[in-house]
Order: sequence, then C-alpha cells, then structure tokens
Amino acid sequence: MLCKDYDILAFFSNSNIAPEQEYKVRLESFYLLCGQRSLEYHVDEYDNAGWLDCVKGLEDEPERGARCAKCIYYRLKRSYDFAKKNNIMYITSTLTVAPYKDSPMIFEVADSLSGEYGIEYVRYNFKKNDGFKKTMEQAKKSNLYLQKYCGCIFSSNKGR
Repeated sequence: MLCKDYDILAFFSNSNIAPEQEYKVRLESFYLLCGQRSLEYHVDEYDNAGWLDCVKGLEDEPERGARCAKCIYYRLKRSYDFAKKNNIMYITSTLTVAPYKDSPMIFEVADSLSGEYGIEYVRYNFKKNDGFKKTMEQAKKSNLYLQKYCGCIFSSNKGR
C-alpha cells in the first residue's frame, strides 16, 4: 500500500514481546515478509527489560489503557531515534492495523514525537476498509505467523 508513494525501510522494534521465543517467531515472519516484498529493513535491539521498566506499575492496566500508551511511546520513540540517526523524513506504524489498538492514541503519541524530532508521522489507520481482515488474508497467503495476543506478557496472561 505504501510502496507506490514511499521508499520503504521496514523497522522491527518489539521489545515488548515476551517470552523471547514469541519474539523470535515474529521476527522470523518479519524477515520472511521483507524477503517476499524485497524490502530493506532494520531490526532494533531487543530490550525487554528496558520495556518492562517503561511500563512498571501499569502491569494490571487493560488493553488500550495507560500501559498501552506507554508501550506505544516506548516503541515509537525508538523508531524516531532510528529515523533521526538515519535522516529519514517520514515514519508510520503498522500498530494501527490491530483491532485492539487505539489508532487515535497512536496518532497522539506520534504527533508529540514528530514535534520533538522534526520527522513527519504519516497517518494511516490500517484497520479501516477491512484492513485487518485483508492483512490476515495476506498473512495466510504469505505463510506468516499469526499471533494470538499483542505481544506483551501482560496481554498474553489475559488470554489475548
């Protein structure tokens, strides 16, 4: 969808994902997708301990609550840090495709970081127009791993 308007550099920054085996399975799917689409990519350092420090005290928050806002901030900040170091002018996030993610919250966090970094956040709500359904269909066709929860240990304990 974005390839017609942008040169894409895929960035995998998912220190929230636990256990580490789940992280590795998702990373393998990322590599597979990038290979299938001939996408340039970069994988951020996995720092689950740093992520846990970021969300400390918010472990019992519900999905889409304060813990998610901190998680989104943590992950997007790492994306902005990478973009700044590499002179990237625009970023967006696939976080908006997930039905459990609050797109306006993601946009709000991204807007604050855009102001701080001077990098434009391109607003795509990927779940609109059956985006989630289409994404799942594409993932199945591409033999990608389909996760059962957002990725953090707190959401996995709630059956997501």
